[in-house]
Amino acid sequence: MVFTRSEGGLATGLGSLQTSAEKHWIGWPGLYPENDNEKDHIVQTLAQEDFHPVFLSPDQIENFYEGYSNSVIWPLCHYFYAYIEYENKYWEAYKEVNMMFCMEALKIIEPGDTVWIQDYQLMLLPGFLREEIPDISIGYFHHIPFPSYELFRVLAERAEILEGLLGADLIGFHTHDYMRHFISAAYRVLGLDCVLDEINYNNRVVHVDTFPMGINFPLHYSAVENDNVRSKVELFKEQFGNQKLILSVDRLDYSKGILHRLTGFEELLEHHPEFREKVSLVMVVVPSRDSVEKYASLKIKTDETIGGINGKYSSMNWIPVYYFYHAVPFEELMALYYIADIALVTPLRDGMNLVAKEYVAVKRDSPGILILSEMTGAAIELTDAIIINPNNIGEIEGAIIQALTMPEQEQAERMKKMLKTVSIQTVAKWATDFVRELDDIKEKSLRLLDKKLNDEKIQHIKDQYLKSKKRLLVLDYDGTLVRIQKNPATAFPSKRLLNILQALNSDLSNTIVINSGRDPETLDKWLGNLNILLAAEHGAFYKEKGVWHENSDEPPVISPEIIDILNYIANKTPGSVIENKKRSVVWHYRNCDAWLANLREKQLIDALMLPCSRENLQIMKGNKVVEIKAAGVNKGIEVLRLIEKNSFDFILAIGDDVTDEDMFHSLPENAITIKVGSYSDFARYSIESPINTVELLEQLGHG
Repeated sequence: MVFTRSEGGLATGLGSLQTSAEKHWIGWPGLYPENDNEKDHIVQTLAQEDFHPVFLSPDQIENFYEGYSNSVIWPLCHYFYAYIEYENKYWEAYKEVNMMFCMEALKIIEPGDTVWIQDYQLMLLPGFLREEIPDISIGYFHHIPFPSYELFRVLAERAEILEGLLGADLIGFHTHDYMRHFISAAYRVLGLDCVLDEINYNNRVVHVDTFPMGINFPLHYSAVENDNVRSKVELFKEQFGNQKLILSVDRLDYSKGILHRLTGFEELLEHHPEFREKVSLVMVVVPSRDSVEKYASLKIKTDETIGGINGKYSSMNWIPVYYFYHAVPFEELMALYYIADIALVTPLRDGMNLVAKEYVAVKRDSPGILILSEMTGAAIELTDAIIINPNNIGEIEGAIIQALTMPEQEQAERMKKMLKTVSIQTVAKWATDFVRELDDIKEKSLRLLDKKLNDEKIQHIKDQYLKSKKRLLVLDYDGTLVRIQKNPATAFPSKRLLNILQALNSDLSNTIVINSGRDPETLDKWLGNLNILLAAEHGAFYKEKGVWHENSDEPPVISPEIIDILNYIANKTPGSVIENKKRSVVWHYRNCDAWLANLREKQLIDALMLPCSRENLQIMKGNKVVEIKAAGVNKGIEVLRLIEKNSFDFILAIGDDVTDEDMFHSLPENAITIKVGSYSDFARYSIESPINTVELLEQLGHG
């Protein structure tokens, strides 16, 4: 039995990682053992290299790999929805195999370890591992396109797939488009918001980012220096003659645009007879799943099309299309790259496409032109290629003409720029960047975890509370004491909360303050009978001894211009509302489509910048709100007013919103500050939800 190490780009990238930690590989070894002795031999031999096989039966290969992975996920992610072939047994096999990988990984993984999961065949694995060992760092990379929500939504198991992926700490994609599509799906399917590149899920922070994959640049750049490659170069030059060569290299797959490419070349020969006998297309197609009906049909159509072109246009001295339907050895492929005048890389949809980058690296300083599909991830980086829409046959034809007539100096300038990009964005850099960010997230998570309130920290707070003689408890309302409601009018306090606040207020050592963005009337209606201190509209008003006072001398003047802007945005954003307070005006967009709300928020703030600046007004972003109010009035102002009037030996402040950061920042360092639902640089601790806030207050009240 012969064991062969994979030479693919992924293996190269992961193998190049510089780390002092042990590296273990878990994967399918490419066969199913005939008996237990063979299985044991494979396991023991691979274990010497820290490889751990997961053996898949023929049925699992058929239903997991050929079925769910390549007959459901692959066509969906490549925008060939009509090609999806769904059977329930495919999904069952997909779950089964993902769990098999999980069980094999659990034999090795220990708490604190880092796990990196690769690609769409294992999208459930992050969630499975997270459930078994919460205290590990998990990365996942998606090597193919992630489809837009409009396509992803048709997947019956869409929620389970997303939940599986969200078991990771870092989810990586080749491009920002794929990243954006994933975030949109997470919002629309699971209702999860993404702030910058972070999604809060199950009391964890999941990071989403882009990492464009590269190639083994030194290997490809130096390929032409290899004697075997140079001999192939001379052989091919003699074989193909002096005509211009266009090179196309692909697997047999409907996503690669092979037929479109052939049609574009045929159109060139038809419309421009002057290029006949002067240019040939060298088409390398690597066999892939050609026993599957759709692939077998593509193979037949490809053969027929090439036969038709050659039959119509070939002459005694010239073949229009050279067709190679087999895998090409490395030395031969490098030689083809080097002698090709044009690389025609036009897939209909592709995650990255490394052929384009390999061509640029192998050409080095030689003239050459890359024609590249805009549907590839590589098109974002290799902008000096001739970028085309591969669905437009006319563009393919036009790009070939442009390439054939391009001056060598322009070719050299374009290639030089692309070569620099490819030399920097290597596969080693891709792997290193991903792991470095995963390590940074791990360290950040540990720091954030240290802020999370646990029994020990709660007991410490209780001890301080009991020892103190004069206490200040400052509490936000929405999102802190009660859950955020779609309809703010329904967020009234529960009887339990009212009883807890009353009990705390009955202790003469306590000063209880509700420091909220709510208007005075609502706070009076819901909490006025408790005889506690109230602060409304983010500190613009405060109530002491039953009387409301103002923290600002004069009410802000909000001009009709600002009101018109707000109304205009609200009218264009279904589900949003305008709230007029005494000292501010607020645009609420909690019940809006996330994408539209994000767009309108940017438009609103941009439109308000100048008029608010003229009128000395502050634009404040909160939790699904934008508020316009007087500058210098915030929750911190009210907290400072209270501290200046009294000397407290225990201060507790709890809030959930951006507006509460002013309050945390204004308090002395020894104050106990708690952020609800997320983490804060200014708060010492974090707590999961308003339920936990109420439980903490109840414990303090009971001593």
